[in-house]
Amino acid sequence: QQVENITAPGSLQISTEVSQDGSGIVHFKASSSGAMTYHYYFGLNDTEKPVVAPGGEATFAYRSSGIYQVRVVAYGAGGIATNGSTEVEVEVTYEAPADLIQTLTNGSTRTWVWKKTVAAHLGVGPEFYDDGSIGDAPIWWSAGAFEKEAEGCLYEDKLIFTLAGDGSVQFTNENNGVSYFHVDEAADALGVARPAADQCFDYDVSASANAAVGFFLTGSGIASSTGIGMELGNSAFMSYFLNSSTYEIMSYSADELYVRTVQDIDGFRLAWYQKFIAEDVLPNDPGVEYELVWSDEFDTDGAPNAANWAYDLGNGDNGWGNAEIQFYTDRSDNVSVAGGNLNITAKRESFSGFNFTSARLKTEGKFDFQYGKVEVRAKLPKGGGTWPAIWLLGSDYQTNTWPACGEIDIMEHVGNTPDLIYGTLHSPSSFGDSQNKGTVTIAGATDDFHVYGLEWTEESITMFVDGEPFYSYAPQDKNADNWPFDKPFFLILNVAMGGTFGGEVDGNFTSGTMEIDYVHVYQAK
Repeated sequence: QQVENITAPGSLQISTEVSQDGSGIVHFKASSSGAMTYHYYFGLNDTEKPVVAPGGEATFAYRSSGIYQVRVVAYGAGGIATNGSTEVEVEVTYEAPADLIQTLTNGSTRTWVWKKTVAAHLGVGPEFYDDGSIGDAPIWWSAGAFEKEAEGCLYEDKLIFTLAGDGSVQFTNENNGVSYFHVDEAADALGVARPAADQCFDYDVSASANAAVGFFLTGSGIASSTGIGMELGNSAFMSYFLNSSTYEIMSYSADELYVRTVQDIDGFRLAWYQKFIAEDVLPNDPGVEYELVWSDEFDTDGAPNAANWAYDLGNGDNGWGNAEIQFYTDRSDNVSVAGGNLNITAKRESFSGFNFTSARLKTEGKFDFQYGKVEVRAKLPKGGGTWPAIWLLGSDYQTNTWPACGEIDIMEHVGNTPDLIYGTLHSPSSFGDSQNKGTVTIAGATDDFHVYGLEWTEESITMFVDGEPFYSYAPQDKNADNWPFDKPFFLILNVAMGGTFGGEVDGNFTSGTMEIDYVHVYQAK
């Protein structure tokens, strides 16, 4: 019996056809006599897996412009082609649509921020649905309007796209040195213990500034998508750290951008959706004209103006509900006006069975208001255990008991964390350790005066320090549980001691004073 010789495929030849339409698509055709199949390596990286092409023809869409070294191996019954593998160099160009480049860069440089005022500006869903089709919506979870404001860093990021002189696009993430990390990425990226939840971490992104942006056709097949993707160089990312630099553009308009990125957590893949708005279309002024309707300048020494202020006295049935340890008085030792400031002083002293005294002033029965703007210029007391606050309480609190009456804490401060300012809302849906809160760090809160502000409208409540917003709340579907803020409230100024929020009092504490320069209340004209 005769056995035929088994020979390797003949010399391998390759031809290429590079599309000239800016799509980045290249058609390849390889041939070798006796070849049974071909393996293509498209020159992406040293570890890429081959694409098998039994007939020798292959089409590949390059993600970005560049010169690529493509290697092809022909296999037959006798092994590989006689000339081994063959390489060919291709130069390809992918040109993103001109209107997309214009949208991103505005022809020069354009800054984008989170479109936090709408629901689903951040959300997550499956990469694939159960039927095998690619996911196209955040069906598992969507953030409500302003939902991540309390995190303190996410909405602060500015995403900058710049059109360079050579027509390329560059990207910079200005994160103020802090980024919001997914819980499953923090440990790997930062080397920290796995946090309990997504949170902000110090993170230097300066090395990724002016990263090159490569555009490509995704081929995802998502009907609602543009089919255009972006690859951000230098491991850059769009604000939320998901260990991904590749984004599919779901949609874009003159001033809005909606993207999708896939996060891989040890093989479990999540599709994240993010909405941004161009900063240049945000109003610098909401268009509301305010006029001063009530104020106290504290320009007369002595006791506070009795036409403006009343007092809460004593300790309440249980430390005003917060286990506070001070006894409130109206004595000049605890409250007085001098040198143009209202002084509210907490003191360590024995008084009426308590070891601390202080004062709590309120405008109840003298002035209340519904909607408007409040500005209070104040310097906060020093000392561990102090708990100063500038806040509003629903005027119907006696018949509509807390938290149903609603509470708006414009400023709360804890002496044990002297540079941290809190703004918090309490309602039946979230009270006590409320989730509806924000914080901001200001150096020298106990050394310098700052203006603590509130803007309160029918639609939203926003807290400010020195004119800079740090927390906003605007539930879409307002009801008595999440929005008891559609009625009159009155003002309260106080310095508490200890309690559930103030914490342990420093053993060396003797006294601490909150100094208030003025209180202004404005309403729309």
